[in-house]
Amino acid sequence: QAAKDSSSCRKESMKQALLLYAKRRFNEMKSDHERQTTTGSTTTTSKSSPSQLAAPISPTPNLIIEVFLPLLGLSDDSFLVDLGCGDGRWLIAANKQFGCRCLGIDVDEERLERARKSICENGLGEEAVQVRRQDVFEFAKECDEIREADVVVLYLFREAMVEMGALLRRRVSLGERRRVQILSVGFALVGWNSVREEKINGIRDICIPRMDNTAK
Repeated sequence: QAAKDSSSCRKESMKQALLLYAKRRFNEMKSDHERQTTTGSTTTTSKSSPSQLAAPISPTPNLIIEVFLPLLGLSDDSFLVDLGCGDGRWLIAANKQFGCRCLGIDVDEERLERARKSICENGLGEEAVQVRRQDVFEFAKECDEIREADVVVLYLFREAMVEMGALLRRRVSLGERRRVQILSVGFALVGWNSVREEKINGIRDICIPRMDNTAK
């Protein structure tokens, strides 16, 4: 039992250290971006873009996917969007289990390559599961696909959730869908009420239903 507790403690310490490192890098990059903006630089592809690390480096634990995926009301007619998709594990699991169409957005090319490889290894076609290199905020602001989503999965830092909460409220509210389900992993989506919250592997998971397309 002591060995098991020690192992769990080490895993928790490693996870917290990784999150702290990623958040520190996020803040450093945000500061760099603000300095560039002040000096007149408008290069959107710079490594100093704060959205480069809007999401944690560590992927969602598979146990969270196993627990929450069946709760999202997916079917073969559904469309799932994962903002900060990383290696694409939500997309692959959703398509394999429910046959739904999936789209993942991320800016990290290395993680997107892993996602493409996994999609190919699982025999899933691009028409069913697709990943795209794009800033998640740019996608939410400009792409109509966010309005078409039945489910939106988010695994972003607390700082990013503040902006994304307001952005999704505007964008999803303008959509024509009668129901949009949002799953927020790690941090609360600011301005949205949840119907279910759980803590799995030390990570907070929040399920948020939106029953209609009227802003509140």
